[in-house]
Amino acid sequence: MKKVIENYKKPNAFKYGLKILSPFVEDFSSVVEGGGEVIFVGPDTHKSMKNDLSTHRLILVTVEEGGKFEYEESGKGEINTKSDLYVFLKGSGASVEIKARYEISGESKLDILHKVFHEADNTNSKIETRGIIKDNSRVIYRSDINMKEGLKNLIGDENAKFLLLSKGAKIDAIPALDIASREVKSNHSLSISRITDEELFYPRSRGISDEAGRELILSGFLS
Repeated sequence: MKKVIENYKKPNAFKYGLKILSPFVEDFSSVVEGGGEVIFVGPDTHKSMKNDLSTHRLILVTVEEGGKFEYEESGKGEINTKSDLYVFLKGSGASVEIKARYEISGESKLDILHKVFHEADNTNSKIETRGIIKDNSRVIYRSDINMKEGLKNLIGDENAKFLLLSKGAKIDAIPALDIASREVKSNHSLSISRITDEELFYPRSRGISDEAGRELILSGFLS
């Protein structure tokens, strides 16, 4: 975990790729100086956590043998937040499940990271994200599953879907898999789309207005 904190102090720590820069460099630096929030999930223990994205957060989680960590992240309306989550699966049988749902609007700026380190055999991770982006909102979304060399029976799954509902809505999504082990099952998928006339055709054929049809699509998308 100390290495994570030190990485934030390196040059370009808040620059992702060639052109993407976090809008929260100064604000988040103070969070890093505080050391973040450290959570320990002991052997055969279950812990859960919710994050409403009301403030900047750096969350560092260690999960020991047989432990399980469930994390739920959600935000609605106008949000200006950076939230970074790191999970270290340290013991055999450790697992994490991350579920994120966003419906942001106005001039929102959202910078999200979900990163999982598989550091023991028989570990399991799942990251599932859905986001609806409206108006002039901007989202930076990064997810990463890291699997160390020489480990066995690892499972990692990343799935992210985003809907853009306006011309001004923007997203930079960067899913990643860093796999050094051979005996793994891993998957990652990403989709960024808009509501199409084809999707509205069925509700129209049932006498449902386009506005009501869009609400049905959005409700189903976030479920």
